[in-house]
Amino acid sequence: MRKIDKSTILATEYASWVADLNNKHKEHPAYSSSKDGYYKDVLVSLLYCQKGLCAYTEILIARSDRYSVDNFDQNGRYIHKNEEMSGFFAQLDHFESALKAKKGWDWDNFFAVSDKINTRKRTKTVDDILKPDSPDYDPDKWLAYDDEEHIFYANPDIEDENTVNRIQQMINVLGLNYGTIKDTRTEYLNEKMELLELGIEKEAYQFVTAFEMIKENISK
Repeated sequence: MRKIDKSTILATEYASWVADLNNKHKEHPAYSSSKDGYYKDVLVSLLYCQKGLCAYTEILIARSDRYSVDNFDQNGRYIHKNEEMSGFFAQLDHFESALKAKKGWDWDNFFAVSDKINTRKRTKTVDDILKPDSPDYDPDKWLAYDDEEHIFYANPDIEDENTVNRIQQMINVLGLNYGTIKDTRTEYLNEKMELLELGIEKEAYQFVTAFEMIKENISK
């Protein structure tokens, strides 16, 4: 799970709207995934920031043509197309679900994630230690990757047991080792590892953090 920079918001109309609400300390209107609201504007803006990958698992959830700047009009609104072009198996996730009621449109609490992960996570309790846009988040500091079992686990260099437990809990909450995601990652990265053994390295288009950790393990 790599660090995410969310400083660029393509959905400028949404950004102005939510900033005005927050500056006036107003509760947000009820959150909805309706086509008439800002749902797709926010979703596609996040996909741009996340380079088309699920914020947590890094499985590919959108091709670059689906989240490029060309998908927004001059007013910063997402241009809705037909279902073939505007359909995603990505969904918006409220990292801290408790904020959804009164701050349901808060940009800082949103991530674009795989629909499977969003359904699984739901209202589980979260810990900011693995919040991917947090200033303090560093995957190399908190995480390690087992390239035989293809699972993430807490960095073994961490000595504090409480911190290890917090990380392991969040690995579970965010679905980093979730069944079908892990299966896809295993197949994808095993092929990458076979190529590395032949001296061939091709850039990963998904599961980037795990691939970088595998390369680091090989180089040791």
